[in-house]
Amino acid sequence: MDFSQIKFLDTFESWVTYTIVIVACILLGLTIRWILFSIVKLSNKRRPSVLKTQLLLQLKTAAKFLLPILFIYSSFQFLEVTTFWKKITESLIIINFSWLVIAFLNAIEEVVKEKFTINNNHKAKDRKALTQLRFLKSISIVIIITLAVAAILWNIPSVKKVGTTLLTSAGVIGIIAGVAAQKSIANLITGFQIAFTQPIKIDDEVVIQGEFGTVEDITLTYVVIKLWDWRRLVLPLSYFNDNSFVNWTFNSQELIGTVFFQVDYTFPVAEMRKKLLELLHNNTLWDKNIAKLVVSNTNATTMELRATFSAKNASDVWDLRCEVREQLIAFIQKNHPECFPTLRQINLSEDLK
Repeated sequence: MDFSQIKFLDTFESWVTYTIVIVACILLGLTIRWILFSIVKLSNKRRPSVLKTQLLLQLKTAAKFLLPILFIYSSFQFLEVTTFWKKITESLIIINFSWLVIAFLNAIEEVVKEKFTINNNHKAKDRKALTQLRFLKSISIVIIITLAVAAILWNIPSVKKVGTTLLTSAGVIGIIAGVAAQKSIANLITGFQIAFTQPIKIDDEVVIQGEFGTVEDITLTYVVIKLWDWRRLVLPLSYFNDNSFVNWTFNSQELIGTVFFQVDYTFPVAEMRKKLLELLHNNTLWDKNIAKLVVSNTNATTMELRATFSAKNASDVWDLRCEVREQLIAFIQKNHPECFPTLRQINLSEDLK
């Protein structure tokens, strides 16, 4: 057997060894991951909790890679591996660990949201906490990704030397970046203000640019408003510093709705007041707090009636207003059709005689 054959056999044996070790590390990592998840699943069946459920859901994919990669990296001390492959593996560990931390943050957010959610409704103080949590999570993700990229670049010697050279011109680069990204920086600062001064919060019901909707999401740069017809109105954070808007649920979700009627002076107000109370008592949208009917205004031909009533949120108030308006109009049509606004003509010829 000549030297070339011996060299080929050594190379072949080395590749077989590497393949067996790497496959064994992957199988070992997946096995340990399966055991750990099985223990958590068993524990969750015995004592269910939102935290365990979310950890199983959010960490499911990220955990598939971390343990196998860690075992592969540990095996390098027994194998002859070039620096290139070591650096690649270290970079994969950093990426996967960052992924795992972000998934853990998502799990924590879902746990907090579940804790604060009761029948899909949040109290004002709960929505403040959710808004701050959402913003802090977004900031944390940006920081984690930035640190991960920095760690990967710092781990590569050639890039590290380039970074050291670039530090000498960091001041100029910082000024240029600041000027170029001034709107983004302004939005970021506004985001901090919104997260902690709370002019709007997650699930707030607002009227913006004549559109009614619910605050669906607040990111680092924009706010998503889910409109009543399910369209999405996307506005930059700076909009809320520069423009006025109506927040129907700033401190609480309870609201008072109003319905106006124009009727003749001969209309029996007390009878309609009794009918309003009857309608509200039979309507599940009414929260049993406020129910009034008053004569709010008059003019030369009609009087204005104002019906007021309360409900637990803006959506219920809107629906209740529509139902009460329709039912009271039907009541007037059926019982007092002659009391709708009437224009009276004066016979001047008879007066002149």
